[in-house]
Amino acid sequence: MASPKRSLLSGLWEKLGLDGPTLLMMGKGALPAAIFTAAYQATPVAKTYSTLGYVVTIIAALSLCILPRAKLVQLTIQNSVAVALAAATCLLGVWTATRARAHDPSPPGQAYNASASAVSAAWLFVTIWLANLLRARIPSLSIPVIMYTVFISIIFTNGGLYTMSGAISTVVLMIKCFFTGYGLSFAVGMVIFPVNCREIWWKIFAGYLMTSKGLLVEQKNFLRQHETMGTEEGKKSAIALAALEKAHADLFTKLSTELPMAKREVALGRFLTGDLQEAYRLIRATLLPLQGMTVILDIFNRAARMGPDEDEKCPVPREEQLSEVMKTLHEPYERIVGMCGEAIEHVLLTMKLKPSPKKVGGDEEAPSIEPGEEGFCQTLEEKVQAFYSTRAGDVRTYFSSSKAAGTSDTAGGISSGVYMDEKHRSELYLVLFMEYLLYNAAKSLLALARFAEEKKQQGVVDRTRLVYPTAKRLKKWLGSMASSRNDDVVDISDVGAVKVSGLDGISPNRDPEHLAAGNSLQKLGNLIAIFTESISSSESSFGLRVACATLAAALPAYFESSYVFFIEKRLVWASIVIAIGMSPTSGASLIGFVGKIAATAIATTLALINWYIVDGRTAGVISFMWFFIAIQFYFVIKYPNMIQSTLTALVTHIIIIGYELQVRKIGDKASTRSGQPILSINEIGPHRLLVTIGGLCVAMIFTILPYPTTTRSLIRSSVSSSLFLLARAYSTTFSLLQLRIHGTAGDVSNKNSPGRRYEKTHVKLLTESFLANDFLRTQIEFTMYEPSLRGRFPREQYDGIIEGVRNITNYLSIISYASKPFSMGGEWAEDLSTLLRNVDTQMHQITSLLCLLSASLASGNPLPPFISLPEPFRLARAMEERDGGVKLDHLVEPGFVAFAAVQVAIGVMRDDLVRVIGMVEELVGRVEFPDERSFSGDLKVKLP
Repeated sequence: MASPKRSLLSGLWEKLGLDGPTLLMMGKGALPAAIFTAAYQATPVAKTYSTLGYVVTIIAALSLCILPRAKLVQLTIQNSVAVALAAATCLLGVWTATRARAHDPSPPGQAYNASASAVSAAWLFVTIWLANLLRARIPSLSIPVIMYTVFISIIFTNGGLYTMSGAISTVVLMIKCFFTGYGLSFAVGMVIFPVNCREIWWKIFAGYLMTSKGLLVEQKNFLRQHETMGTEEGKKSAIALAALEKAHADLFTKLSTELPMAKREVALGRFLTGDLQEAYRLIRATLLPLQGMTVILDIFNRAARMGPDEDEKCPVPREEQLSEVMKTLHEPYERIVGMCGEAIEHVLLTMKLKPSPKKVGGDEEAPSIEPGEEGFCQTLEEKVQAFYSTRAGDVRTYFSSSKAAGTSDTAGGISSGVYMDEKHRSELYLVLFMEYLLYNAAKSLLALARFAEEKKQQGVVDRTRLVYPTAKRLKKWLGSMASSRNDDVVDISDVGAVKVSGLDGISPNRDPEHLAAGNSLQKLGNLIAIFTESISSSESSFGLRVACATLAAALPAYFESSYVFFIEKRLVWASIVIAIGMSPTSGASLIGFVGKIAATAIATTLALINWYIVDGRTAGVISFMWFFIAIQFYFVIKYPNMIQSTLTALVTHIIIIGYELQVRKIGDKASTRSGQPILSINEIGPHRLLVTIGGLCVAMIFTILPYPTTTRSLIRSSVSSSLFLLARAYSTTFSLLQLRIHGTAGDVSNKNSPGRRYEKTHVKLLTESFLANDFLRTQIEFTMYEPSLRGRFPREQYDGIIEGVRNITNYLSIISYASKPFSMGGEWAEDLSTLLRNVDTQMHQITSLLCLLSASLASGNPLPPFISLPEPFRLARAMEERDGGVKLDHLVEPGFVAFAAVQVAIGVMRDDLVRVIGMVEELVGRVEFPDERSFSGDLKVKLP
């Protein structure tokens, strides 16, 4: 009976992901709060921080010492600047309030002053508005804005009561509290189990390679089970393949987003910054062929829904033909998966990203060189070349045996060319398409293995050195800290507040109501217009909502009859909850509000358990506080999308326990000096919960009023922007294709060559597209939480557009990757390039069409009454017209295989474009003119 229990417990432990590093980070995250709470029990510390001791504990926990070092340094700098600005703003605001008091003095002995309160309320409103405008525009500044908001909320809600000397002493004490919390968190982060961004990046790198290995194996299994696609087993295989594909793409996105911070890190490590960049470039080269091979799942779906007349428009084999194609791919997949798996193993072992396996003794001589051993790349390269040299003959033999339409003979009677018939041409193209990706997957992983072996030979892998960023990179880092393009240190915003690079949509480059400025006065007017446009922006609208909600909750603090009630009931918590908890969209806000209320209730329960489990004894309370905070940090680490709710729970737990220990230490008299009555452990928890609920209800009201900003409207604008991003990617890809066709791409090793610049832009657009797609998929889930009195949200149409954009982007990447041989020279490649120069790529028509779809969806205006979709880009037809058919003898030409891959990608991409147009038309409709037949009689002209 013991064994099943142990198995159940270990399974649960593994499911929760409670491995060693996670447990260490959980304990580390709770340390700053526990350390200061223990230190506060010393009388000198308690005298220094007085009644704000628990504020230090809150700030120390919110500073997130679990972050990697470079991110912790950046966050600490940002937080410090935010608090410095908050202190200066508060002193200026209180000074203006005291000036107002001086002009309209209160009766002797009365602390309240109406004029000073009004001025303080105005300062609170304006500062909250501007801070949240900045937060909406630059989401990476969310935590610094939270720190700023807490600081000014505490000061300005009491601004009508302060004298200048009292305000200065309070602000100085607040600065001490905040910077003590920052310093404590920074020290723990740097000293206790420190983690650096480079280490994390290399772990993601290793995870990407292992996922690539699993993806290849799952693709192989999928091909084996192609005959069971309609069964439950086939559906499970398809689901598993789709899940691995998403995990693979997510890991690459993490590699891309974590790379800038990894370059900025100061650490002891083996690899230099240049090595990181080169490793990323090589790993990026593996993404397209590995992700491209998963299109086999997409091709199955297309074949199932393909109509009887779609052979030319979508060059994908029919469902009954796919069985033959899959059988053709079984053997090459088996071989290539083995080679790729060995290459990945060699990289992991050589770069010491995986422990070396123990060698089994007794073998006199190893039969071959194993992964991880020197010289393995040579063996692997021979295998790859053998695969490439034999596959062309195998494919030619297979197709010429039963699918040739005819042959042409030379004078000597020897066949010089075997022609494919039109019926089976799509099968050949698909086989060549998949094998091209297979071969390039092996080549790209081989290049990565060569890089690893080269670093091993240079001694880089076996030597540790101090790695640090250059002065130029440090300067760039400092400049990026307040940039809207800055990489998020931590995603603290609700999903609705996140801005994704590339989703800016079509921006006006001219003012249709004004010509260019012609004099100095008009230029000054342009500057004023920029300011007024910022005030009328959506970010400013969100800031105004937050400011209105915060002021509504804080209003009792500014009236003589209610300011005492505001202080006694600690309603400043409500204004702080509002300021940090509102989101630009109602869907994200609603789910966030529910999460915060649940988190506050759970934290209250845990705090009571924390207190009573040790009967309120100080040492035990502090120990268990560390334990319970560590549990809450589990959700920060494992569920970052719940981070706002988790931090709300952290603050609640710390306030309850920290306040009770503070009262016990400094006594009742000192605790009531601020005007707040003492609350017992049984009272403060429910009180905190009620105040939180009240604050969130006020926030929800101002999220909906005067009009709701829904997640649905954000989805529409974001999908529109993704179509514009797709138009940019399409234009860039086909411009690069034309450069290669015409032989004007230049030397790719030259950074200033046209081909290199276009390729760099394409890679940037690809990364932005991955991020945008993830953002949209996450964002669209929030639409189900938004109540609506009108019709149902057209989820299916938007899902179809998002899926179509993703597919087209993937095929554009394949086209960019596969067209490289067009510019590599060779007699056949030159002939092909000459032929393709006369083929219209229709780049401008399709780019214009995508821009039209984007603009129509953004504005909600219907599409034009007639949309002419360009004809298919018929590469194969052009070749047939020249050669009389598709020759199998061309299989030995690298350019022909690339040509087949491009042909399949272009045909399938057009199919997706048709579907996207249909989805957009379902959403916005078309312009409809009156039926001309109803007034055709009026148009008749009598001829003499």
